[in-house]
Order: sequence, then structure tokens, then C-alpha cells
Amino acid sequence: MSRHLFYRIDAGRPVACDAALPPGYRVETWRPQRDGLPDRLPYRPFAIWWLFDRLGLFANRNAGVAMIFDGQRLVHRSLVTPRWYRFPDMGARDLQIGDTWTEPEHRGRGLAKAAIGAIHDQWAGQYERMWYLTEASNEASVRAIEACGYALAGTGERTRRLGLSALGRFVITEPAG
Repeated sequence: MSRHLFYRIDAGRPVACDAALPPGYRVETWRPQRDGLPDRLPYRPFAIWWLFDRLGLFANRNAGVAMIFDGQRLVHRSLVTPRWYRFPDMGARDLQIGDTWTEPEHRGRGLAKAAIGAIHDQWAGQYERMWYLTEASNEASVRAIEACGYALAGTGERTRRLGLSALGRFVITEPAG
């Protein structure tokens, strides 16, 4: 079982991300409540997030995705989700940045930090705390979130329910000292 690191930052705390994108890149956001079904993202799994939003399975209506494009090509995405059953340590007005992915040939260009900065700009005033979860072994992700000013909230694991990790939760087992 892999160890996970849970980071967070409170609303109103300055985010230290350098949000400048390299030339030719641009950020767009998709919000289910505003934009309907995804058209610039893979239908799966993002139609599921749209459905979760519509069914009220999230604690609030602030789900979305920050996307970075190089021309017309999607090269980075970071999902923003409110609390739901998989993240019991979050509050009702909290949001989490997760399912972060960058096209391999575009890594090392600051895209993750730019996406985090864009998320804080786009979702300002819509959360009490912003969370970020990463595997402890993902050194690039750890460097990016720490550079943005997030503090380690604790370490934890992904549980299994009925023998299935897909039904499990991400829980903090050791709060940060």
C-alpha cells in the first residue's frame, strides 16, 4: 500500500505559485455547474464528475478542472473536487486538487504550479481550505505543492472497501506535528 501526503492551505493565505506559463500555453477551466458535459476533456472520467455534481454527491457545487493547452493540445489537467465520501477529512466548504496529470514531454516547465495558481484565482472565495493529495514517492508533485505554500497536514493511505480500492477512502492516519 502506498503512502500518501495530504497538504492544505487555508482560504486567504497567499499562494506562492509562480503562475507564469511558458509562451504558447494557455489555461482554461471547466466547471460542471457552468459548462455542462465536458467537451475539451476526455468524456471518461469527466462525465462522471459532471454526474456527481448533478446528483449532489459532492458537498458543494464547486467541482471543476484547470486545463493547460499547448496550441489545441491538452498537456496538463488538475481536477478540483469538493468533499465527497472518498475524502472524509475535508470540510463541507473545502476543495481538493487531485488527479493531476502532465503530458510527459511537457513536464518540468512549471505547468502544475501554473495550474495551482490558476485554480486559486478561479476558485477564490469558494472554499475554506484547499487540499492536495499526492503519493509520497512523487517528488515532483511534492516540490510543486510545497513551492506554492501548502503545509503538510498529515500522511495517510487509501483504504479498501469490500476488497476494492475504487470503493475505498483516502484517510489521514498520522497528522502532521
